[in-house]
Amino acid sequence: MQTPETTGRMGRPRTPRLSRKTIGREALAMFEQEEGLSIPRLAERLGVRQSSFYKHVTGRNEIIELARGSLVERMLVPELASHDLDLLIRQIFDSLRTAYSLAPALLPLLLTQPVSHPAALALYDKFAEAFSRAGVPDHLLIPTLETLDSAAIGASLDAITMESAWNIPEADRTDFPYLTTAQRAVATHQTDRFAFLADVIAAGLRTAIGSGTALPGGAP
Repeated sequence: MQTPETTGRMGRPRTPRLSRKTIGREALAMFEQEEGLSIPRLAERLGVRQSSFYKHVTGRNEIIELARGSLVERMLVPELASHDLDLLIRQIFDSLRTAYSLAPALLPLLLTQPVSHPAALALYDKFAEAFSRAGVPDHLLIPTLETLDSAAIGASLDAITMESAWNIPEADRTDFPYLTTAQRAVATHQTDRFAFLADVIAAGLRTAIGSGTALPGGAP
């Protein structure tokens, strides 16, 4: 009886070489290491033909969504048992920001398509449950999640791009007195801007709940 060894041919692998999870993990690694996504390059990294992808995904957008799922699976989320809105906001904001900082190049692409990966949907459902238990009304849950997500993405990008968003030449400082004073003040009174942002979101949410209205820009 002939065997792969005697014929010189390899038998079929017991498991498929590609899977949706494998594609997502490698796509995320590519965003981390190469700061972008190229399907030909992704195929090269996985050691397969580019056409092999289309047995598992419909196209680029689905690969991006699989990368989102892989990112979510790496996210460290604390036990969200507290009914303290300030603590919940801080916990969720920090979890999102820490995860997003792993692959900054992926973030602009995540903003261009809705969340559909099951792992990501499960995560946001968990966040929504925690906020609901803490007394956030149903009509404010989506605006709260959207605000936190956008803030975490912005904070992650801001943290790696520049130390200051304003560059005022010394000779022009008298033309912008308030901004110049503010820059000097923040240099001598250090503020954790991420904690500050989380606190501002929490304060806005408490105000919206207390007034019975939506967050700015949210549904009534």
